[in-house]
Amino acid sequence: MRPGPVAGLLAPGFPPDWLRDGLCAAWGWEPQRTRLRLIAADLHASFLVLVDRAPVAVARLSVPPYMEDTAAAESEVAWMTDLDAAGVVRVPAVITPADGRDVALLSDDDDRHWICLTTTWAGDHTLRDELDDDGDPFTCLALLGATAARMHEHALDYHRPRGFVRPTWDTTDLVGTGARWGDWRSLPADPAATALLDRAEQCALDLLRGASRAPDTWGLVHGDLRPEKLILTADGVTVVDFDSSGFSWFMLDLAAALSWDTGGPPDTAQAQAWAAGYQSVRPLTRADAVAACALVMLRQLQWFGRVGAGKEAEARVAQVAQRFLRAPDWLLS
Repeated sequence: MRPGPVAGLLAPGFPPDWLRDGLCAAWGWEPQRTRLRLIAADLHASFLVLVDRAPVAVARLSVPPYMEDTAAAESEVAWMTDLDAAGVVRVPAVITPADGRDVALLSDDDDRHWICLTTTWAGDHTLRDELDDDGDPFTCLALLGATAARMHEHALDYHRPRGFVRPTWDTTDLVGTGARWGDWRSLPADPAATALLDRAEQCALDLLRGASRAPDTWGLVHGDLRPEKLILTADGVTVVDFDSSGFSWFMLDLAAALSWDTGGPPDTAQAQAWAAGYQSVRPLTRADAVAACALVMLRQLQWFGRVGAGKEAEARVAQVAQRFLRAPDWLLS
């Protein structure tokens, strides 16, 4: 995995005093009773906040370029809160700082500002855990598909508040020199594999060049709706981690769902299980299927650019490229 902007937070001795003290000052916790436990670190860092050893919150820290200012985080909060209020999906409740805003700015010892969003602790048993415990992958993917469809239906009628800003996930954000997660071409790779991936990328870009951007196909997406992002409890399902949410083709959420590590590349049965769940809520057109397969190809290249070089990763994305070039609609034909 390429080091992300929060790589320094993994240094020995972390979390530092500035983080604990800043969180406690902003949210009103007592420093002597508060402990932080790192639970995720990549493009952002997330900490479980424990008060008297009991989990009370999850605090996520972000820095540019993945969170430019508080407006993006506040817009993230606006959408996820509306999704929950409308009964579309359950999301963790945002815990506002003492000043009443949705997020806080914390300063580290180098006077660098970190954007902090804090939510309730939703639990730690995910849909991915179900899969790892021999759960039915097709039932799980159908659940992901139905969840995505409900969110897309909501996005169609969502009245965004003034100042709402979220990034786009257009083709140039997924691949190329300006790719937000890194350009896969900057990695050392076998020349034959590079040529194969080049052809697959161009084919996907050609297909998406004419893809519709009408409101029923392009809008707000979660952007990373993998099995890890659904928390399972006795009360139901909670969707977490809206940090990648933004504007794209709705079918990007299918591409994200198929990017989790199954030990191999995505296959037709997985894609069709997701599609079956999706179609239980809203229809999929032939054009959606074509765009979805192209986005799966680009998401695999995006994933490759993020995880970094390695024979296993290269072999996986090369397999997808070969199948895609043989039949661009292979996943949903």
